[in-house]
Amino acid sequence: MPQIYFEAKGEEILEKTGMKKAEFARRMGIRKQNVKALFKSNNINTIYKAASVMGVPFEILIGYVEEPDIYSLPIVPHDTDYEEPKEVDEALFTEDDIPTGESVDDKRRRHKIILAFYHDWKKKNPEARKYNIYLKDYINIRYISIEETAGQASLTYLSTLAVLQLDAILTNAVLVEKLPANQKGFESLLRMSYNCIGIGTVKMYVGVKRSDKSKVQYCITAIEAKKTKRYRCKK
Repeated sequence: MPQIYFEAKGEEILEKTGMKKAEFARRMGIRKQNVKALFKSNNINTIYKAASVMGVPFEILIGYVEEPDIYSLPIVPHDTDYEEPKEVDEALFTEDDIPTGESVDDKRRRHKIILAFYHDWKKKNPEARKYNIYLKDYINIRYISIEETAGQASLTYLSTLAVLQLDAILTNAVLVEKLPANQKGFESLLRMSYNCIGIGTVKMYVGVKRSDKSKVQYCITAIEAKKTKRYRCKK
């Protein structure tokens, strides 16, 4: 099984930032001797916090080692006036916030979580786009992205959980196949996939606009998710 970048190259990235292990341990709230063990963690919140402390993009750390080159990673110099990030900033939602059931109320709650997540994401990403390593192009988030993903991913717990890793999926997903599109405004659909930690393979459809060939995230769902008649992303 391939290693994620955080586990395989975490200590090397830390060294590249120029931050001492003792300082990193203090900011992470652990003992210095536990730094090596920390880089073996697959906990999303731990990796998110480490990314913030080191100034490394979170979506890169949870990509697989075959994808980016460590020396191309944008490292932000750590400042000496570091303030511990508030817990709410580390993750807008956690797994415990997401209902796991199949009731109408559970699906409605998941729908609201996804809408709120995208709203928060767009505030942090005013250009509403992420660069995809495989396509070597930007994938844009538009109204249809939110509408389709909220409608489809809210049907299952795993798909909703996958949406919360939007940055990683947009950045690291790879192309599986190109399909004809019957969605208005798109000339084709790109079926892409990404292996999310703790979730498994996630499927993302990206629409290629007929007008300017730009790429728009269409919908995101976990492949293992239960498929229903409303699962319109199925091809």
